[in-house]
Amino acid sequence: MAALAVPLLELARLGVLQGTAEKAPDRHVLSLGWPELERVLPDRGLPRGVIEIASPVEKSVMRGGATTIALSAVRAVHAADPKAWCAWVSEKNAPSLYAPAVAAAGVDLDRLLVVRPEAAALARTVVKVGASGAFDLVVIDALSGLDGKIGKAKTDGAIVIRKLALAAEEKGTTFLVLSNVFASRAAPWPVALRIEVERRPEAIALRVTKDRRGRASSQHVVRLAC
Repeated sequence: MAALAVPLLELARLGVLQGTAEKAPDRHVLSLGWPELERVLPDRGLPRGVIEIASPVEKSVMRGGATTIALSAVRAVHAADPKAWCAWVSEKNAPSLYAPAVAAAGVDLDRLLVVRPEAAALARTVVKVGASGAFDLVVIDALSGLDGKIGKAKTDGAIVIRKLALAAEEKGTTFLVLSNVFASRAAPWPVALRIEVERRPEAIALRVTKDRRGRASSQHVVRLAC
C-alpha cells in the first residue's frame, strides 16, 4: 500500500499539507455511489461532520458492515476529486487493512494515508489528523473507544468527537468513526449521524439511531453494492 503508515510529519514533505489552511469548508452531502444504501440514510448520503458507524465486535475484530461502508466512502471521495486524500487511523494492535481488498473496493492506495499509533495515542493522533485539514475524509477505527490523552490531560471519547466536529466545521472534513455497538458510555457521542450495522450474507442490516434532527429509523436490509 503506497501510503501505508506514513508519519504525519511526512505529509508536509509529500505536499499533502501545502495550502490546507486555506481549504474552504464543504457542506455538501457525500454520495457513496450506492443508491440502495443512500435511500435509507436521512440525507441520502453522509453529511459533512462526524458520523458513527457502530457494529458488533468480537475479540477486537469487527463483524459488521462498517468497513464496507467506510471503504465505499473513501472510494467515492477519490472518484469525485483526483486530488483528494483520505486517512485511515487505527491503533497499532488493531487488525490492519488488507491492501488487495482495499484496492479491489476501488480505493486509490496512493491517496490513502494509514496511521497506526499506539492505543494510548489514538485520541491525540485523530485530533491532529483532523486539525491538519489535509483530508476530505478520515476513517477512525475506534473499536476500543476514544478515551486517552491530549497533551497531559486525560480526555474521553465525547471530547474527542467535539474536537473532530469543530475540525469538520472549519475544514470541511468528514469523519467516520467505527465503533463497537456493545460499548458502554456515560453519554452518547455528539455525532451528526449514528448508524448501527450488522453484516448479513450479501447484505448489511442497518438502522439509523440518531441524525442531525434527532430522529431514529426502523431497520433496513441493504444489498452489497456491485
